[in-house]
Amino acid sequence: MEASREVLILVDADVIIHLFKADKASLLNKLYQGRIRMLYIVLTELLNNRTVRNVVGNLLTYKQVEEIKFPTSSNLAMFQEYLILRKTLKGMGESASLVYCKQNKHIIASSNMKDIRDFCETNDIAYLTTLDILSIALKRGILNEAEIDRSIRQITRNNESHLCCKTIAAHLQSHFNPEKILY
Repeated sequence: MEASREVLILVDADVIIHLFKADKASLLNKLYQGRIRMLYIVLTELLNNRTVRNVVGNLLTYKQVEEIKFPTSSNLAMFQEYLILRKTLKGMGESASLVYCKQNKHIIASSNMKDIRDFCETNDIAYLTTLDILSIALKRGILNEAEIDRSIRQITRNNESHLCCKTIAAHLQSHFNPEKILY
Protein backbone atom coordinates (compact mmCIF):
# COMPACT_ATOMS: atom_id res chain seq x y z
CA MET A 1 0.00 0.00 0.00
CA GLU A 2 1.48 3.31 -1.01
CA ALA A 3 -0.15 6.13 0.92
CA SER A 4 -0.74 9.49 -0.69
CA ARG A 5 -0.58 12.84 1.05
CA GLU A 6 -4.38 12.64 1.41
CA VAL A 7 -4.14 9.55 3.60
CA LEU A 8 -4.00 10.77 7.17
CA ILE A 9 -2.36 9.19 10.20
CA LEU A 10 -4.77 9.12 13.16
CA VAL A 11 -2.72 8.92 16.33
CA ASP A 12 -3.93 7.25 19.50
CA ALA A 13 -2.87 8.34 22.99
CA ASP A 14 -0.44 5.48 23.62
CA VAL A 15 1.79 6.45 20.69
CA ILE A 16 1.95 10.08 21.82
CA ILE A 17 2.76 8.99 25.37
CA HIS A 18 5.47 6.62 24.13
CA LEU A 19 7.10 9.28 21.96
CA PHE A 20 6.88 11.79 24.84
CA LYS A 21 8.67 9.35 27.17
CA ALA A 22 11.38 8.92 24.53
CA ASP A 23 11.68 12.70 24.04
CA LYS A 24 10.64 12.18 20.39
CA ALA A 25 7.26 13.94 20.31
CA SER A 26 8.18 15.77 17.09
CA LEU A 27 9.09 12.56 15.25
CA LEU A 28 5.61 12.08 13.79
CA ASN A 29 5.76 15.51 12.17
CA LYS A 30 9.20 14.76 10.71
CA LEU A 31 7.89 11.56 9.16
CA TYR A 32 4.37 12.63 8.16
CA GLN A 33 4.30 16.41 8.06
CA GLY A 34 0.81 17.76 7.50
CA ARG A 35 -0.83 14.32 7.80
CA ILE A 36 -1.05 13.78 11.57
CA ARG A 37 -4.52 14.00 13.06
CA MET A 38 -6.03 13.20 16.42
CA LEU A 39 -9.68 12.66 17.19
CA TYR A 40 -11.17 14.95 19.80
CA ILE A 41 -11.80 11.91 22.06
CA VAL A 42 -8.06 11.10 22.07
CA LEU A 43 -7.07 14.72 22.46
CA THR A 44 -9.30 15.11 25.51
CA GLU A 45 -7.75 12.01 27.09
CA LEU A 46 -4.25 13.41 26.58
CA LEU A 47 -5.10 16.93 27.75
CA ASN A 48 -6.41 15.40 30.99
CA ASN A 49 -3.04 13.70 31.52
CA ARG A 50 -0.88 16.15 33.49
CA THR A 51 2.32 14.48 32.31
CA VAL A 52 1.79 15.04 28.57
CA ARG A 53 -0.68 17.95 28.57
CA ASN A 54 1.91 20.62 27.71
CA VAL A 55 3.51 18.56 24.95
CA VAL A 56 0.13 17.88 23.35
CA GLY A 57 -0.74 21.56 23.63
CA ASN A 58 2.51 22.41 21.83
CA LEU A 59 1.85 19.84 19.10
CA LEU A 60 -1.50 21.52 18.48
CA THR A 61 -0.19 25.09 18.76
CA TYR A 62 2.61 24.45 16.27
CA LYS A 63 0.25 22.55 13.94
CA GLN A 64 2.20 19.28 14.17
CA VAL A 65 -1.10 17.57 15.00
CA GLU A 66 -4.56 18.69 13.96
CA GLU A 67 -7.78 17.84 15.72
CA ILE A 68 -10.65 16.02 14.03
CA LYS A 69 -14.16 15.93 15.46
CA PHE A 70 -15.69 12.47 15.46
CA PRO A 71 -19.05 12.65 13.69
CA THR A 72 -21.92 11.77 15.94
CA SER A 73 -25.04 13.22 14.35
CA SER A 74 -23.61 13.94 10.89
CA ASN A 75 -22.72 10.29 10.22
CA LEU A 76 -25.10 8.09 12.14
CA ALA A 77 -23.77 4.84 10.61
CA MET A 78 -20.23 5.64 11.75
CA PHE A 79 -21.42 6.55 15.23
CA GLN A 80 -23.45 3.33 15.50
CA GLU A 81 -20.43 1.26 14.44
CA TYR A 82 -18.38 3.08 17.08
CA LEU A 83 -20.94 2.18 19.76
CA ILE A 84 -20.87 -1.48 18.72
CA LEU A 85 -17.06 -1.58 18.64
CA ARG A 86 -16.87 0.25 21.96
CA LYS A 87 -18.57 -2.73 23.62
CA THR A 88 -15.67 -5.03 22.67
CA LEU A 89 -12.69 -2.66 22.95
CA LYS A 90 -11.36 -1.02 26.08
CA GLY A 91 -10.46 2.36 24.66
CA MET A 92 -12.81 5.04 23.41
CA GLY A 93 -9.97 6.54 21.38
CA GLU A 94 -9.06 3.27 19.68
CA SER A 95 -12.69 2.50 18.90
CA ALA A 96 -13.36 5.92 17.41
CA SER A 97 -10.08 5.98 15.49
CA LEU A 98 -10.65 2.51 14.05
CA VAL A 99 -14.12 3.36 12.79
CA TYR A 100 -12.94 6.70 11.40
CA CYS A 101 -10.01 5.05 9.61
CA LYS A 102 -12.27 2.34 8.20
CA GLN A 103 -14.74 4.86 6.80
CA ASN A 104 -12.11 7.23 5.42
CA LYS A 105 -9.28 4.82 4.45
CA HIS A 106 -6.79 6.44 6.80
CA ILE A 107 -4.00 4.84 8.86
CA ILE A 108 -4.22 4.34 12.62
CA ALA A 109 -1.16 4.76 14.84
CA SER A 110 -1.66 2.70 17.99
CA SER A 111 0.44 0.20 19.88
CA ASN A 112 -2.54 -1.46 21.50
CA MET A 113 -2.33 -4.43 19.16
CA LYS A 114 -4.56 -6.78 21.14
CA ASP A 115 -7.39 -4.28 20.72
CA ILE A 116 -6.84 -3.18 17.13
CA ARG A 117 -5.13 -5.95 15.12
CA ASP A 118 -8.16 -8.12 14.33
CA PHE A 119 -10.35 -5.16 13.41
CA CYS A 120 -7.61 -3.70 11.19
CA GLU A 121 -6.96 -6.97 9.41
CA THR A 122 -10.67 -7.74 8.96
CA ASN A 123 -11.39 -4.26 7.59
CA ASP A 124 -8.18 -3.69 5.62
CA ILE A 125 -7.02 -0.80 7.78
CA ALA A 126 -3.32 0.05 7.73
CA TYR A 127 -1.73 0.58 11.13
CA LEU A 128 1.52 1.76 12.65
CA THR A 129 2.83 0.94 16.11
CA THR A 130 5.35 2.97 18.08
CA LEU A 131 8.04 0.48 17.03
CA ASP A 132 6.96 0.76 13.39
CA ILE A 133 7.33 4.55 13.60
CA LEU A 134 10.79 4.19 15.14
CA SER A 135 11.70 1.62 12.44
CA ILE A 136 10.64 4.02 9.70
CA ALA A 137 12.71 6.78 11.34
CA LEU A 138 15.70 4.41 11.20
CA LYS A 139 15.08 3.44 7.57
CA ARG A 140 14.74 7.11 6.56
CA GLY A 141 17.93 8.08 8.40
CA ILE A 142 16.22 10.33 10.95
CA LEU A 143 17.38 8.26 13.94
CA ASN A 144 20.12 5.67 14.33
CA GLU A 145 19.84 2.27 16.00
CA ALA A 146 21.50 3.37 19.25
CA GLU A 147 19.12 6.35 19.58
CA ILE A 148 16.12 4.13 18.98
CA ASP A 149 17.23 1.45 21.44
CA ARG A 150 17.74 4.20 24.03
CA SER A 151 14.22 5.46 23.23
CA ILE A 152 12.80 1.95 23.68
CA ARG A 153 14.45 1.74 27.11
CA GLN A 154 12.99 5.14 28.06
CA ILE A 155 9.50 4.10 26.94
CA THR A 156 9.58 0.80 28.84
CA ARG A 157 11.48 2.03 31.92
CA ASN A 158 9.95 0.71 35.16
CA ASN A 159 7.48 -1.36 33.07
CA GLU A 160 5.28 1.71 32.65
CA SER A 161 4.68 0.95 28.97
CA HIS A 162 4.91 -2.28 27.04
CA LEU A 163 6.49 -2.74 23.63
CA CYS A 164 6.75 -6.15 21.98
CA CYS A 165 10.53 -5.91 21.46
CA LYS A 166 13.41 -4.61 23.53
CA THR A 167 15.50 -3.52 20.52
CA ILE A 168 14.74 -2.11 17.12
CA ALA A 169 16.72 -4.92 15.50
CA ALA A 170 14.39 -7.48 17.11
CA HIS A 171 11.33 -5.58 15.85
CA LEU A 172 12.72 -5.30 12.32
CA GLN A 173 13.47 -9.01 12.26
CA SER A 174 10.23 -10.28 13.80
CA HIS A 175 7.41 -7.81 13.20
CA PHE A 176 8.14 -4.96 10.81
CA ASN A 177 6.46 -4.93 7.43
CA PRO A 178 8.75 -2.97 5.04
CA GLU A 179 5.69 -1.74 3.10
CA LYS A 180 5.02 0.58 6.02
CA ILE A 181 7.93 2.74 4.91
CA LEU A 182 5.69 3.86 2.04
CA TYR A 183 2.99 5.14 4.39
